Amino acid sequence: MQIVLSRLLIPFAVVMIGLGLWQVGGPEQARGEQRDAQRLNDLRDLAAYLTCEKRREGGADLVCGTFPRDTDRFTDQPFTVTETQVCAEFEQPDRIAKRFPDELENGCLRLD
Repeated sequence: MQIVLSRLLIPFAVVMIGLGLWQVGGPEQARGEQRDAQRLNDLRDLAAYLTCEKRREGGADLVCGTFPRDTDRFTDQPFTVTETQVCAEFEQPDRIAKRFPDELENGCLRLD
Protein backbone atom coordinates (compact mmCIF):
# COMPACT_ATOMS: atom_id res chain seq x y z
CA MET A 1 0.00 0.00 0.00
CA GLN A 2 2.85 2.40 0.82
CA ILE A 3 4.51 1.73 -2.55
CA VAL A 4 1.31 2.62 -4.41
CA LEU A 5 0.90 5.84 -2.39
CA SER A 6 4.51 6.87 -2.88
CA ARG A 7 4.24 6.31 -6.64
CA LEU A 8 1.13 8.48 -6.76
CA LEU A 9 2.63 11.24 -4.64
CA ILE A 10 5.21 12.41 -7.22
CA PRO A 11 2.74 12.84 -10.13
CA PHE A 12 0.27 14.48 -7.76
CA ALA A 13 2.92 16.96 -6.59
CA VAL A 14 3.93 17.74 -10.20
CA VAL A 15 0.29 18.33 -11.18
CA MET A 16 -0.27 20.59 -8.16
CA ILE A 17 2.84 22.66 -8.93
CA GLY A 18 1.73 22.97 -12.55
CA LEU A 19 -1.75 24.08 -11.52
CA GLY A 20 -0.27 26.62 -9.12
CA LEU A 21 1.94 28.13 -11.83
CA TRP A 22 -0.99 28.18 -14.24
CA GLN A 23 -3.18 29.96 -11.68
CA VAL A 24 -0.78 32.70 -10.58
CA GLY A 25 1.62 32.80 -13.51
CA GLY A 26 5.24 31.92 -13.66
CA PRO A 27 8.43 33.93 -13.38
CA GLU A 28 7.89 35.76 -16.66
CA GLN A 29 4.45 36.91 -15.48
CA ALA A 30 6.04 38.28 -12.32
CA ARG A 31 8.75 40.08 -14.28
CA GLY A 32 6.11 41.65 -16.54
CA GLU A 33 4.14 42.82 -13.51
CA GLN A 34 7.28 44.32 -12.02
CA ARG A 35 8.09 46.17 -15.27
CA ASP A 36 4.51 47.47 -15.46
CA ALA A 37 4.70 48.67 -11.84
CA GLN A 38 7.89 50.58 -12.68
CA ARG A 39 6.22 52.09 -15.76
CA LEU A 40 3.33 53.24 -13.59
CA ASN A 41 5.74 54.83 -11.10
CA ASP A 42 7.49 56.64 -13.95
CA LEU A 43 4.11 57.85 -15.25
CA ARG A 44 3.18 59.08 -11.78
CA ASP A 45 6.45 61.01 -11.51
CA LEU A 46 5.94 62.57 -14.94
CA ALA A 47 2.29 63.45 -14.22
CA ALA A 48 3.23 65.05 -10.89
CA TYR A 49 6.00 67.09 -12.52
CA LEU A 50 3.79 68.27 -15.40
CA THR A 51 0.99 69.20 -12.99
CA CYS A 52 3.46 71.13 -10.85
CA GLU A 53 4.85 72.96 -13.90
CA LYS A 54 1.34 73.84 -15.07
CA ARG A 55 0.54 75.33 -11.65
CA ARG A 56 3.88 77.14 -11.52
CA GLU A 57 3.22 78.69 -14.92
CA GLY A 58 -0.18 79.74 -13.55
CA GLY A 59 1.53 81.82 -10.89
CA ALA A 60 2.00 79.41 -8.01
CA ASP A 61 5.31 79.63 -6.18
CA LEU A 62 6.40 75.98 -6.53
CA VAL A 63 9.66 74.11 -6.99
CA CYS A 64 8.98 71.15 -9.28
CA GLY A 65 12.38 69.49 -9.20
CA THR A 66 14.18 67.96 -12.13
CA PHE A 67 12.42 66.71 -15.23
CA PRO A 68 11.60 63.01 -14.72
CA ARG A 69 11.94 60.17 -17.19
CA ASP A 70 9.60 60.64 -20.17
CA THR A 71 10.43 57.39 -21.97
CA ASP A 72 9.77 53.77 -21.11
CA ARG A 73 12.87 52.48 -19.36
CA PHE A 74 12.48 49.02 -20.91
CA THR A 75 11.60 49.85 -24.54
CA ASP A 76 12.85 53.47 -24.84
CA GLN A 77 9.49 54.40 -26.37
CA PRO A 78 8.38 57.90 -25.36
CA PHE A 79 5.35 58.24 -23.12
CA THR A 80 2.41 59.92 -24.83
CA VAL A 81 1.80 63.33 -23.28
CA THR A 82 -1.25 65.49 -23.98
CA GLU A 83 -2.75 68.49 -22.18
CA THR A 84 -4.90 66.24 -20.01
CA GLN A 85 -3.05 62.93 -19.62
CA VAL A 86 0.16 60.90 -19.86
CA CYS A 87 0.06 57.38 -21.28
CA ALA A 88 2.26 54.30 -21.55
CA GLU A 89 2.07 50.92 -23.23
CA PHE A 90 1.82 48.28 -20.51
CA GLU A 91 2.72 44.62 -21.01
CA GLN A 92 -0.33 43.45 -19.08
CA PRO A 93 -2.82 46.31 -19.44
CA ASP A 94 -5.83 44.37 -18.12
CA ARG A 95 -4.01 43.30 -14.98
CA ILE A 96 -2.65 46.75 -14.15
CA ALA A 97 -6.01 48.38 -14.89
CA LYS A 98 -7.64 46.02 -12.39
CA ARG A 99 -5.05 46.84 -9.74
CA PHE A 100 -5.37 50.62 -10.17
CA PRO A 101 -8.89 51.28 -11.53
CA ASP A 102 -9.21 54.74 -9.93
CA GLU A 103 -5.88 55.90 -11.29
CA LEU A 104 -5.42 54.37 -14.75
CA GLU A 105 -7.75 54.47 -17.73
CA ASN A 106 -6.63 52.81 -20.97
CA GLY A 107 -2.99 53.01 -19.86
CA CYS A 108 -3.24 56.74 -19.08
CA LEU A 109 -3.05 58.91 -15.99
CA ARG A 110 -5.05 62.12 -15.90
CA LEU A 111 -3.23 65.36 -15.26
CA ASP A 112 -4.82 67.54 -12.58
